[in-house]
Parts: sequence; C-alpha cells; structure tokens
Amino acid sequence: MSGKKIKFFTGLALISCFLVSCVASQPTRKTRKSCVECHADMAAALKQEGVVHKPVQEDNCEACHLHHGMVGGVYLRQNQPAQCFVCHREKMDEAKKKSVHLPVAKGRCDSCHEVHQSQFAGLLKSENSQFCFKCHDKKEFSRKNIHPPLEDGCGSCHVNHGSDNKPLLKQSQESLCISCHEINESFKQSHFGYAVESRCVLCHTPHSSDGDHLLKNVVHQPVQKGECESCHPGQKGDPLQVPQDADATCLSCHEKNVKKTASLHEPFAKGQCTTCHAVHAGQYTAMLSPSPEKVCLSCHIQESDVEIKSSHVPYTDGQCLSCHYGHSSDRKNLLTDRSDKLCYQCHESKSYGKGRRAHDPAAKGDCLTCHNPHEAKYGTLLNNQEKDLCLSCHETSAREMGNFSLHTPFAAGNCSRCHEPHQGERKKFLKESESKGALCLSCHKDQQKQQETSSHDPFVKGQCQTCHSAHAGDYAFNLKDKAGVQCLSCHDVIQKKLNSSKQIHEPAEKLNCGACHVAHGSVHENNLKKQQPALCLNCHREVAVYWSKGVAHEPATKDCTLCHDPHASQYKGIVKQVGGDLCASCHNLVEPRFAAVHQGIKPGKDSCLSCHDPHGGAEKGLLFPVVHSPFAQGNCSPCHPGEGNK
Repeated sequence: MSGKKIKFFTGLALISCFLVSCVASQPTRKTRKSCVECHADMAAALKQEGVVHKPVQEDNCEACHLHHGMVGGVYLRQNQPAQCFVCHREKMDEAKKKSVHLPVAKGRCDSCHEVHQSQFAGLLKSENSQFCFKCHDKKEFSRKNIHPPLEDGCGSCHVNHGSDNKPLLKQSQESLCISCHEINESFKQSHFGYAVESRCVLCHTPHSSDGDHLLKNVVHQPVQKGECESCHPGQKGDPLQVPQDADATCLSCHEKNVKKTASLHEPFAKGQCTTCHAVHAGQYTAMLSPSPEKVCLSCHIQESDVEIKSSHVPYTDGQCLSCHYGHSSDRKNLLTDRSDKLCYQCHESKSYGKGRRAHDPAAKGDCLTCHNPHEAKYGTLLNNQEKDLCLSCHETSAREMGNFSLHTPFAAGNCSRCHEPHQGERKKFLKESESKGALCLSCHKDQQKQQETSSHDPFVKGQCQTCHSAHAGDYAFNLKDKAGVQCLSCHDVIQKKLNSSKQIHEPAEKLNCGACHVAHGSVHENNLKKQQPALCLNCHREVAVYWSKGVAHEPATKDCTLCHDPHASQYKGIVKQVGGDLCASCHNLVEPRFAAVHQGIKPGKDSCLSCHDPHGGAEKGLLFPVVHSPFAQGNCSPCHPGEGNK
C-alpha cells in the first residue's frame, strides 16, 4: 500500500472516531411528565360520576391547557371560544347565524357549560329545563296556562346556540306552530271562521298566559269579539288583507285629539300609532309592544361612552309611564305632574326641603337643578360632580378652592360628608353639631382620646373653628392665620412679654409655638411635647454634658423653667432674674459656710457664672473645668489685693 493511501485511511479513521465521540456525548432528552402524573387525585375526582369532558376522560389535559412546568398557574392554550372551537368546529357556524344566544355571541361557553365534568347532559351547569331561568325571568314561563311543549323543556322549540329563525327557533314561527296545530275546521271555528295560518304570536304568547288559549294579557276589543273586518277591509281570496295605512285605521275608532299643549309625543302627533302599540294583543298596558322600557328606548336611547354610576329605579324598570304621558301633556317632556310632585310620589316630601332649614332648590321643589331624572355618571343621579354642582352656586366656597390648605372632604368635593344636601336642623345643614367638636370628631376620631387629657381650652370645648377654617386656609392645617400669630391672638400676655423683653427664646421669636407645644394638647403641663427637661434637651444638649458623668445642678435636672422663662426675659440666657439674684433665691450668701468656701470674699452681683457652670460640673462645686492656677490654690491675693468685703 502506498504512503498516500495509508495517510488517507488513517485520516478517515480519525474522523470516524471523532464523529462517534460527538454522537455519544449528546445528552439524552428527558420525557416531560403529563399533568396526570402529578395531579392524579384531581384527575380521578373529575372522572368519578356524571358526564365527563372527553379530554378529561382521556387524561389529555394538554388538549386545552398549557403545560406549566415549574411555573404555577393554569392557562388555556387559547381564550374562549377559540379553544372550544378546536374540537367543536360545527358550533362556529352557529355563532354566525341571524339569531345567536347571548353567551355564544359573547364567546362565554362556560356561562352554560362546565369545563371538566357535570351531572347533566351536554356538560350543562344545571338541569336543562331549569337552567334557562338563571337568565330568563321564570314568571314569564309559569303563568296559569302553560304551553304544553314548554313542559318538555325549552329545547322543544328553541336551539341552544344559533339559528336563522328568531328568537333561536328551530323553524320559522308559522312552520313551528303548524307542526303541532292542524289547520282544520275546528281550528277555523276557534278563530271566528278565519283560517289564520301565520303570525300566531300577534295574539298568543308562546310560553304561558293568565288568559285562556294563551291569549296575551291585553286583547284589542275587535279581536276579542271576532270583528276582524272592522279593521281588515277583506278582499276575495284574502279576507284578512292588511290595510295600506294601519295607523289611519286606528284613528277611525280612536279620536286623535291633538290640541295645543306644552308637549306632544312625536309618533302621536304624526298619527303613527303602531310605532308603540300592537294591533291585535299585547302583554303590557295599552297594548304596548314590546315592553314599556323597550318601546320607549327604541327611540329614546341615551348611549354614552362614560360609565353610568346611578340610575333612577322607574327608568331601569321601564316604568316610563309612571312619570310621563304617552301622547301629550300640558307640561314639558310629557310629564304627568310637576316635577317636584312626581318626585314626592316615591320620595317622602318631609325629608326633602320641608324641614326647619331647607336647601333652596329642595325648598322650591327644583329637584332637576341638581339631579338627572333618568341616569347619571355620578352618584345619586347628580347632574355633575358634587363639587362642581355645589360650587356653581356657592361662589365664596369656589374661591376658597384656591387657598393653600384644603380640608380633605372639601378638596375632594365631598360636600355631603359634612352637609345635608336637602335640609337640616342645624345651620349650614351640618350633619352633626359643632358643639364639642362632634362633627369634626366624626372623622378625626384619633383626636377624641387626646381631648380627654388636653388643657388647650378651645380643643377641650370642641371649638375647632376658633383656630381652623372649615373649608380652606392660607396656612397649613386650614389655620386661620400663621401658627404663632394664631396662638398669640388668644395668648396676649405672652405677646406683651415678647414685645417688651430684650432676650427672646428663638422659637418664640420666630412664632414657632409648635416647636415646644402640641396644638391640641398633651398629657404634659402647658401642652408641652415632652416633660421638662427632656423637651429643652432636644435643642440644648450641651447643658447635660456632666449629668451622666459628673455632678448635675439639681434644679436643671428637674425643670428648666425654675431658672429660665420659656418665652422671653430682660436678662441674658432668658433667666428670670439677674444671675446673682437668681442664685441667691436658693443659696444663702451670708451664712458663714458660704463665706468660708469663697475665701471670705463676697461674690459680685453677676460673678457666680464666672466660676460656676449653672447646669453641672465635673466635680462638686460645679466649677468650670479650666481653672486659673492661683484660684485653684485658693490664693486670690495675687490678683485681688483687697480683703474681706472689698
């Protein structure tokens, strides 16, 4: 074998070994666990009884759910109804038909169906015959006379999801009725000899009725008497021919008495009777069709993109005729009476503007000044936000909105937090008495306990407005004036002292009373923030330098005001008396022991503080730590040649 061939096969062998080693080194991919391997108990519980969803029966949770792995949570692969349509594709077409069940239209399959298991066929949440009543008012289906198919359930006539026949009918109305009711001689006789083959629901209710033959509640008199020809002209081959102008036919019996009034309903003015009324029979008063709320809202729709927060009950219940006439009225908006009298039919008048003090609009019965009669985007049917509504009349309060500090309810426009909106027994319609601060304390409950220990007179008596404005102020906390100025308006003695003194305590000079005092009071004397001397040490810590390691001057540790005036004084250090006189109020300067300690020298008037620290010292005697050498030796003569009292 030649050298070239040897090199070729050697290289080929090396490459083969390298490839084999690469393949061998690849990690083995682990098989992912199924949901049931971890959730076996849950899977077993869902299969115990009843109708089980096929994926659940097959332990195929991943058909609907994403595999969550280490991240907790149960997530569908797709949202409803797309997830359901993966298997139930035939239902997609039903959702596109002319009449679609509302939950289907919204894509909420789980409104009616359980997703895993159910006791009822079709995975329904309840028994088929009763389940529909969760949304549909059972009263309409349980009157005296019930349509026999209804006893077998809604599915006798209706489909569940979608149909080309409204409302969700299996067939057209005519075909569906004829499928049970044979058009024979007996049938004709019961219809006064007419072969009525269509539009059965013009006279009959399809579900139940309190009248015989499932007739609707209110039947047009000619229909009741079988006098169909009084409205239908009749033609050969078509005895029930519809008149060309049905509205004109109505007026042949019902006089159109259109006189000059304050308001006319437009359909009535135009003689368009069938806009609101059925022609044969109806379930509702005056043969309205459909129900009053629907017939009115078919024209009077108040559509809005804003969220409605309050609705008038008669409006939501469709009781339009409780306030409005259907045809004409001597008042605007077809009202049946004055607006205030209408309101007082439901709302007791004595609670609205008839009390001792009444809000002007309420007293005048001008309810609509503040309220919308139908619905509103604000609470209690208000026409506007409470703040804007109140301030549109109360101009002084509106100007207060520009102040620096605003009372929280006032800033939020929540006027009714403190004031009654219609009437009240107190001035300004206040909800609580101002006596003893009852109104303020209804919110500021934390202050009530403090009131029990306070010595601040206005606060104790609950006279909050002595210091605070009710709505707003130009100073913090709604104060009527700058904090110190507000205090001195009552504490005039201190004001005089500040004006006449040479030395003023810095917080007092800056009128910062709150540096030392609590505005509403405290457990300490004079409403101090802390007890003496802890309060003073907040700023004057240097005076206590010898108190822990040394000797403290006893009065200083008890109460600073024994020596100092807390506000102002004529003397340096804001002491109450000139230095020596102050010391002499405790120390007897003429006793022999005092003279002996001071080498027989009588101290001068201000000389005590030349040698002694008034607050404390390193040793007894409270001498300053740095002492003149002759003085330390008790030898005063080098500097003071005199002797005795000289």
